[in-house]
Amino acid sequence: MQVTKTLFIQAILTSINPVNLQKRFLFIFLAVISLSFTACMPGRHIPEDQHLLNRNRVVIEDEADADPHQLRNFIRQNPNRRILGFYRFHLRTYLWASKREDNRFRLWLKHNIGEPPVIFNPSMAELTTTQFEMYMNNRGYFNAEATYDVSYRRKRANVTYTVQGNQPYTIRQIYYTIPDDFLAQFVYADTINSMIIRGQRYNTGVLQNERQRLTRHLREAGFFHFSRDFITFRVDSTLNQKQADIEILVSNPFIRPATRNDTIVILPHTRYKINTIYVYPEYSRLNPGQHFADTTVFHKSKEKDRAYVFLHNGPMAIRPRTIIDNIILQPGEYFSLSSQEQTHHALAGLRNFRFVNLQFFEAEHPDYPKSDTLQLMNARLQLTRTASNAFSIEAEGLNTAGNLGIAGNFLYQNRNILGGAEIFNLRLKGALEVSGESSDVQIFGRLPFNTVEVGADVSIDVPKLIAPVQPERLSQVKRPKTTILTGINYRQRPDYTRYIINFSYGYRWSPDQRRQHQFTPLEISSIKIFNDSILQSRIPEDNPLILSRYRDHLIGGMQYNYTFTTQQIDRKVNFIYLRSNLELAGNTMYLLADRLSFPKNEDNSYTIGDIPFAQFLKADADFRYYHIVDENNTIAFRVMGGLGVPYGNIEVMPFIKSYYGGGANSVRAWSIYNLGPGGFQDPDALRFDKYGDIKLEANVEYRFPLYRFWQGALFADAGNVWFLGQNDQFPLGDFSINRFYKEIAVGTGLGVRLDFNFFLVRLDAAFRLRDPALPPGERWVTGLPGFSKWNFNLGIGYPF
Repeated sequence: MQVTKTLFIQAILTSINPVNLQKRFLFIFLAVISLSFTACMPGRHIPEDQHLLNRNRVVIEDEADADPHQLRNFIRQNPNRRILGFYRFHLRTYLWASKREDNRFRLWLKHNIGEPPVIFNPSMAELTTTQFEMYMNNRGYFNAEATYDVSYRRKRANVTYTVQGNQPYTIRQIYYTIPDDFLAQFVYADTINSMIIRGQRYNTGVLQNERQRLTRHLREAGFFHFSRDFITFRVDSTLNQKQADIEILVSNPFIRPATRNDTIVILPHTRYKINTIYVYPEYSRLNPGQHFADTTVFHKSKEKDRAYVFLHNGPMAIRPRTIIDNIILQPGEYFSLSSQEQTHHALAGLRNFRFVNLQFFEAEHPDYPKSDTLQLMNARLQLTRTASNAFSIEAEGLNTAGNLGIAGNFLYQNRNILGGAEIFNLRLKGALEVSGESSDVQIFGRLPFNTVEVGADVSIDVPKLIAPVQPERLSQVKRPKTTILTGINYRQRPDYTRYIINFSYGYRWSPDQRRQHQFTPLEISSIKIFNDSILQSRIPEDNPLILSRYRDHLIGGMQYNYTFTTQQIDRKVNFIYLRSNLELAGNTMYLLADRLSFPKNEDNSYTIGDIPFAQFLKADADFRYYHIVDENNTIAFRVMGGLGVPYGNIEVMPFIKSYYGGGANSVRAWSIYNLGPGGFQDPDALRFDKYGDIKLEANVEYRFPLYRFWQGALFADAGNVWFLGQNDQFPLGDFSINRFYKEIAVGTGLGVRLDFNFFLVRLDAAFRLRDPALPPGERWVTGLPGFSKWNFNLGIGYPF
């Protein structure tokens, strides 16, 4: 203890001498860490006859089929929480606050951030082994044994739980007992999909899953009132052959007559068919008994009595056809559970209703005789609208590549602008920034800002497919939507001024909750740039490869995007995320230009209105994997890559379609647009935005809680961008299969997040570990860098 304190004092004294900045910071850092580890050793505060629970270990013998991670959920006593898997921050905070005189701050640390030491309790370990054996019994290991062993060292207890499965029981025979012959037809016809199979190991979880599956199957077939409570299992494991017979019992509903409490009347299961759907488009939960003066009836089939009946007052705000197109349930068809769920999701997806309620009740019909097995039912759909118009004003603080600024947005939304639940959005944006560039031109007089950006975007989302041909596969279930967007953006900096005018027309649809497709058959962008001498001077020898990226150009093409995720909103489990994108531009315009002999400019490129158009192919993919360590700790991985191939009319990729590295969502040790290309060394430190045609990147981030909505993160990033072809003025800036791996930039750092559930603000600080812009052999950075070498990024939301 005394040696550590002396080391700490020496570190402070050494820091006064500015001989070697990196060694000084490294020495102080190691001294502080050493002091943190030794000043509050937890074992010193544990009573003589007790031990601090240090670790739990689970060992599964004889290759028993059991998941150690699931078994850990049954452990009744866990050690104190660790950060980074080894440092007990919360325990050490508790001990530090406990051994000092109480004041308000220390009490707050102790009870809000601190965590008292977990003392090993043998009875809790014994209870854990009992839970393990019950878990193994449910998985077919009826003779399983669980034991624990404790090793004590330096006032710490390490517990090892050993689980021995022994021989599991398998399923010999499967029997069904179904008194209702009508229902039995549907059960027997579906046995091929049963999850319970002869010869498989007995597993209670499989039985419960089959119970859920069979219940859903019967409700899908029209048995509206069927529930999982009607299904029970009888297991016979007394065969003395390590086998079990399973009997599946499907019981019938029953009632007790009011006049005879000692009598039970058994009823058959009834299958229901939808007769009429009553729609209340102006329903109010505050006045559920309100009267509606008008009734409008719509028929979808020749059966006039089976229809959609709208009850309303006066003209309806949303066209009935829009609502009908999003009701998956159909009059005249049998009730379907999935149709009920999809109806709710489709109507909620219109974003015009804050309350969607679907009820069912039995119906009588004179031409449809009542039966014990078949009956009619009506549906009651209650819809409460949201306000049609919404306004909002947003203020933002900007930090782009270290350039600070302010921005404001005005947003207007109309949720039913054309009467068909269309969503109209208008967004006006204005921003002022300090770009760090110097110029004789003062944009705002005495104000410190020298960059201005203004823009407007207008879009409309139509809840159906607007296309010349209606694909049959894009049914109501996939909820296709059409989006039309146009906008203009103006940005003035000391080194250049640019305009962007864009228009797009596309579709998106979701086959299920995991997948989403987005196809944009028409996307047009017109970019006009006025270069300043400042920009010209920063481009090495007026490099045409870079200059052409900052010239006027037109982009017209199509784009397809596919997204897939296995994330479950209601469960915190490991999941993956994949986003892929394919873009083609300029082919149609080039074909027309060639056939119609459009004019060409001095670069021999076809032009439309004196503006050359780009022609390229672009493809990229972003794959992420999220590993849930426990309820509070997560490790996120990302790998992404992209390729842009210019050809035909213009030899380079447009700058708005090029790849870049660095910034808050990329390799965070570099500022945005400041990484690469490749191993290019910039001896003159020319500050121009750096782009590339190829991008490779990988990231890993460990996220852990600190206190309440405060969270921490440790991360490492690697990647770079490259040109597709060689350029003499950018040596080592092109992609080469023989050396690209030597030009991977690597950075690491730590971050703090403020997570408010609906909104997350983060600050990341990173430094470079490997810089490809340095000469070969000197690219790995040694020693802890000084404060000026750290790059800080302020971001909204997670980087990935």
